[in-house]
Amino acid sequence: MSKFLFPDNSVVVSFAHANELAILRQYLGDSGRVTEAVSHEIAMSARLTPHLAELDQAEWFGEPIEISGPKSIRAVEGLRVAVFGGTKAQPLQHLGESQTLHLLKEHTEYRESYWLTEDRDAYNFAVAQQITTRDIFGLLGDMVGFTELSADRAFEVAQAILDSDRHLLRVPTSPNDFIK
Repeated sequence: MSKFLFPDNSVVVSFAHANELAILRQYLGDSGRVTEAVSHEIAMSARLTPHLAELDQAEWFGEPIEISGPKSIRAVEGLRVAVFGGTKAQPLQHLGESQTLHLLKEHTEYRESYWLTEDRDAYNFAVAQQITTRDIFGLLGDMVGFTELSADRAFEVAQAILDSDRHLLRVPTSPNDFIK
């Protein structure tokens, strides 16, 4: 099994707003993947998000992963409605989260993968399902731990995200917060 990194749109948009996509790209390396719905969300967000149009999805993520087959489609729809409160009137609402969760939980080849999200409900649900999940704070902490980023730089990135009017699930108070 391979470990892949599945960012959701909230993570990608936050790094783009802060003009720090290079840091996200460094973290993902060649392991970034997205589902069709997340790919669509990124494309739609690129219309309104500074710097996001610069992201080449094919280069970063390869082909979007399609969820197919009636059983999988029903399972994704069940997650979208029952877990995240999606509605029939808005069929794309929470589709990216639901597709990613389904993929990581039900497809053996992705079970060692990480999900990257800043959506609190999705984060909490994924952790409860024993899916390895990182928020931006955890992602930056990983990079500091692997000496790919200094604690000072991680703090700068987090502050840039906050300064761009994006939220973080966990807000660092100093660079020391990234030192494990």
